[in-house]
Amino acid sequence: MKRFFLSVLLAAVSLSLAAQSSAEYIKAMLAGNRVSFNYNLGVKGSAPVKMNGKAVIDGDCYSVVGNGIEMYCDGATKWVVDREAKEVYVESAEGTRDFLADTASWIGNVSDLKYGDGTASGTYYNEEQNVTFTFKFSSITPSPLSGSTAGFVFDTAALGSDWVITDLR
Repeated sequence: MKRFFLSVLLAAVSLSLAAQSSAEYIKAMLAGNRVSFNYNLGVKGSAPVKMNGKAVIDGDCYSVVGNGIEMYCDGATKWVVDREAKEVYVESAEGTRDFLADTASWIGNVSDLKYGDGTASGTYYNEEQNVTFTFKFSSITPSPLSGSTAGFVFDTAALGSDWVITDLR
């Protein structure tokens, strides 16, 4: 009986360490690389939402595109674009990092984290917002940081007069 409990305890510790090492690996990958991935994200809270699309994170720059919304950030400015509604919101990037672009800050608190073969999945509960996020990242591709803002800037000057541009900076 003691052996059974000891083996269960060792298995639990091993799984916990594996999840922790996966989280640390993902954090390190995000900190030192340009990382692109496809995402499926479910948000369970007062207004349940399902989203999917593609994200690219390159240091302080990122783009997140999916479900008709595009977000671009060059590290200083953030653009949220709705092409169908022909609207763009422009704001300072300070303190506005998107959930997917800020993966490194919450990945260590994911329950049931699974990582391997270019995929990551799990569940994250945000106590402050009383919201549960379930996610699956696929086709995770790290490459060297580019050091460029190309692909992370949205040019509002090229838009027609039928677009609404709200600049909140």
